[in-house]
Amino acid sequence: MKLPRENDIGKIEYKLILSDVSEERLQELATQMKYRIEEGGGEAIYVIGVSDDGDVIGLNKEDLEHTIDVLEKIAKMINSKLVHKRIVEIRKDKYVADLLIRLHKSDLPIQVNVAVMGHINAGKSTITGTLILGKLDDGNGALRAMIARYLHEVISGRTSSITLRILGFDDEGIIVNHSCRDPLDEAEVTIKSSKIVRLIDLGGHERYLRTTLKGLMGYETDYVMLVVGSDDGLSIMGKEHLAVASVLKYPVFIVITKIDKFPKERVNQIINDIRNVLRIPGINRFVMEVNDEDDLLNAIIGVKTGRVVPIFKVSNVSGEGIGLLTRFLSLLPPRKIITQSNDTLVYIDEIYNVSGVGPVVLGSVVRGKVHPNDTVYIGPVDGGEFLQAKVKSIQINRVFVDEANQGSIATFAIQGVNREVLRKGMILAENNKPKATQSFTAKVIVLHHPTTIKEGYVATLHLYTIRQAVKFEKIARGLLRTGESSEVELKFLYRPEYIEKGQIFIFREGRTRGLGIVTGINS
Repeated sequence: MKLPRENDIGKIEYKLILSDVSEERLQELATQMKYRIEEGGGEAIYVIGVSDDGDVIGLNKEDLEHTIDVLEKIAKMINSKLVHKRIVEIRKDKYVADLLIRLHKSDLPIQVNVAVMGHINAGKSTITGTLILGKLDDGNGALRAMIARYLHEVISGRTSSITLRILGFDDEGIIVNHSCRDPLDEAEVTIKSSKIVRLIDLGGHERYLRTTLKGLMGYETDYVMLVVGSDDGLSIMGKEHLAVASVLKYPVFIVITKIDKFPKERVNQIINDIRNVLRIPGINRFVMEVNDEDDLLNAIIGVKTGRVVPIFKVSNVSGEGIGLLTRFLSLLPPRKIITQSNDTLVYIDEIYNVSGVGPVVLGSVVRGKVHPNDTVYIGPVDGGEFLQAKVKSIQINRVFVDEANQGSIATFAIQGVNREVLRKGMILAENNKPKATQSFTAKVIVLHHPTTIKEGYVATLHLYTIRQAVKFEKIARGLLRTGESSEVELKFLYRPEYIEKGQIFIFREGRTRGLGIVTGINS
């Protein structure tokens, strides 16, 4: 047995044995653990009984327990806690263990954002309801109706909007929603949780694709959970969702639902279909079936690489596989490493006018931190200017907080601007006054187009929460067809926006799909 060689970077640390550890060595190990936790966004995985080269050697029970005790002592030194332990006997009287260590004293829980994608009727909203409500479905969409946001979604059975639901876990990996008076009460769940997985339920029908793309790109997504129904299998829309998530380089895991209704042969056929799609050049990923708890650590390690796609098989009616998926979500680490940046950037998605409070905006913190009483710039308005404003208060999951940092989705009460000038796609920034642009250059690749793209072509661009028509002013290679790439110059048709070099965007028009990366900003 052999694991990949230990990487000096990342959240995973191998330890063969710890015995007779001096105080000086304890301090060194504490520094190392703190580094691993920072790399993991608040969590670290320790694998005991394994050498740095990845050789699975194993320890006797006494040495293993002593090593675990030492690591628990080290965790307490840095305000962390051992929250999950699994011991496996690899051969007679030889054991290995994997431990999950989590930063314990924190004002807010660790947060992970998971976009839930898939074809209509695949079971996206139902699986979300099963996890959050702790109930099984009746087979007729009862759970889907309980978490729908709008009346027409209850009646049609289709999600047409972006539905944000939070799944909270305590230190033992137990879902806290189930013990709350209202499992959908974001504030109570947040207060009781040490970790939160935010499930971003996106529409599956093609007519809601623009809303789906906005949800995928606008909420600092860490992972994509693609839901595939056993009845329809990997449909055309499911393949498109998988392709978009892959080209945007999101780690993906797949949940096959409704396995209680179909034989194993049908499920295996779907897995083979998924495997064939993942082999396509440009996607190039591997399938890993998760069948029991022993597969979970490898699934966590694999999905973090971006090359491995774990597959779970569940039934929302019988409950089969739900426990395994729940455990996986409880162990899923934040993907983005927190950067110590003073250059704050927030993309605004929703605008409200709250009585007695004034304008309130909801946005994703791309980098930096925002505090109450901070002076910020908001814009650009239609003329391209940025307005100065003040942050009165901040809420995350309906809980007032003293700061919103990178990766957070928060609401900000704003003072100094009128509600009428605010719109989706604006930014909130600190320190240096930003500049908007009307045109920019980008390297684009056409994923699908029925004919030929020429100069003058117009498509809708999606970048974070920006959604606006752009015109292809210049195409370096003259023409573009499916599968081709080129340097292009693009111009926003209606108003300037704030974008940055290196940002990724999607453009679409009818059945046309394309991907781009900003290479230059025109003054």
